[in-house]
Amino acid sequence: MSKAVITCPISAEKVTENIARVVAFFTILVVVTGAYFKLPILIALLAADFFLRAFTNGRYSPLKYLACRSSDYLGLDEKPTDAAPKKFAAGIGLLFSIAIAGLLWFHYDVAAYLLAGVLLICAGLESFKGFCLGCVIYTFFILPFLSKARA
Repeated sequence: MSKAVITCPISAEKVTENIARVVAFFTILVVVTGAYFKLPILIALLAADFFLRAFTNGRYSPLKYLACRSSDYLGLDEKPTDAAPKKFAAGIGLLFSIAIAGLLWFHYDVAAYLLAGVLLICAGLESFKGFCLGCVIYTFFILPFLSKARA
């Protein structure tokens, strides 16, 4: 049995690992608040923030702005890392946020809470452990194609 190697999408663009972790912490706060108070608009705003981070450099992302200011205030070190896995994870977060907002809007609260729980686990792993589940998910999607290309 061979061991799979985690393969992340690679790009020349870099982000600061600590800022990504602080953004994930703020994501947790927004999801918990939005789900607890049943505020689909708050989750929709989170989706917009995920969109900005997934498909742009995140320059206009409110959560990234807060994370940068918090990082400066806390004196966190800059640890450059590849931006592509973070953008991929933000794309997944975008899909989850849209689904959660829609489910809350139409009062499917239990389903919304289940998806919010998954999003919270992913954001918690990133924030507290520095583990990007987006890289693992990406590997399961791309690994079969890489195997065929090498054969």
